[in-house]
Amino acid sequence: MIPRKAGRLQRLSILTLAVATATTLGACGASGAASNVERGSGVPVGSDSAAYAEALKDMDPVTIRFGGMTTGPGTPGVDAFVDWGKKVTEMSGGKINFDFDFAGAKVPLDKMADALGQGRIDMGLYIQSYQPDKWPVANLVTAMSMYVSPAPLTGRLATFGGEAEFGLTWEPVTKEAEAAGIHPLYPIYPAGDTRLMCAGDGAVSSLADLKGKQIRVVDKTQAALATELGATPVSLTFPELFTGLQRGVVDCAINSLSSYASGGFDAVLSSWISGTKPGGDFIDTPQGWGISQKLWNRLPLAAQQLIWDSQADMVEGQLRGQFTSLMDGVEALRAAKGRTYDFDDEVTSKIAAFNEKNAANVAKQIEDAGLATDGAAVVKQYKDLVEKWIGIVEGDLGNPADLSWGTVTRAEAEAIDVGAFADKFYQEVLLPHRPA
Repeated sequence: MIPRKAGRLQRLSILTLAVATATTLGACGASGAASNVERGSGVPVGSDSAAYAEALKDMDPVTIRFGGMTTGPGTPGVDAFVDWGKKVTEMSGGKINFDFDFAGAKVPLDKMADALGQGRIDMGLYIQSYQPDKWPVANLVTAMSMYVSPAPLTGRLATFGGEAEFGLTWEPVTKEAEAAGIHPLYPIYPAGDTRLMCAGDGAVSSLADLKGKQIRVVDKTQAALATELGATPVSLTFPELFTGLQRGVVDCAINSLSSYASGGFDAVLSSWISGTKPGGDFIDTPQGWGISQKLWNRLPLAAQQLIWDSQADMVEGQLRGQFTSLMDGVEALRAAKGRTYDFDDEVTSKIAAFNEKNAANVAKQIEDAGLATDGAAVVKQYKDLVEKWIGIVEGDLGNPADLSWGTVTRAEAEAIDVGAFADKFYQEVLLPHRPA
């Protein structure tokens, strides 16, 4: 990975001073938290490490148990979380430490949401689609992810910005997490692109190819689309997937591109099949990323602000890690003589028609659940935010949009200024919600 830039928080003080002043006056603290006086003094945006350490010098040390990771150390995404934890520890003067539960050794991913709500683990990723009945609102949001950009690199950034901003601005999904005992740092956290991947020789890109295929899916919308395309959906959690492919339980999988190489799937999956435009592919499965409400409410204000402000570094590290994992996967696929394919026009049209019907259904479910009087406006809000971030990434930040999975190179990935995106993301999305 490209080394992360130093001094981000200091640069943010220059970029966001005027906005920060207004935000600090208007922002709300954590749900159910004590008053500012009881929680201690805050720290201005852009402060250096010494300011946070000084504000936290009387804090009792805390060790945050972090989970929800599917792999162990040595993989880019996990290492990025560890690096972020080290930065927080350093900036807190050693008051905030981390104990990482690698590869779900203590709490598996499908148990993370309950563990966070119960305080059995303190922070990490959780997948709401594993418990659709308990997380109906988050699963409605997941069903909107048809609108993400299919571009390999700029699409990843735009998806992250749009989905994360929607999660922090649409109140029902935030309240659902809080009701489950989780303070959501990201009610919707886009953890990485997913694609249809298949074993065996040849393309699986036409309706004839898809007919009868056993496809591992993660959520209800993916299952319904697989059925629409003539395939048979199968539910497997991530730890079950590799064995399921080895034993022929499934022929294909909707799976994270970031885990293709790190999870060893290059040994069992030989092709990636993608849509070519928004609305023409299987939906992603965003996760949540949060902290136990019990722990969050006990943290001093300056500790909450440190965790929040350092998200610019976390986002940059995570996205760089995702790009590294994506390129590791692309290169592993090519080394194994695997190939990338695009869905043909007939499949693309069928997926697009399904997704439009799905959007209308989601809008109706939003209204029926009393979450909004105009469900279509909520769906449009989501779509508009993704399009906004496509404009920022490809327009304001000047990144190329015409890359494809078949030709993308590591040099192209490393040329994208992820740090500039992280700064913009902090200003646009995180700063307005800074604890105060």
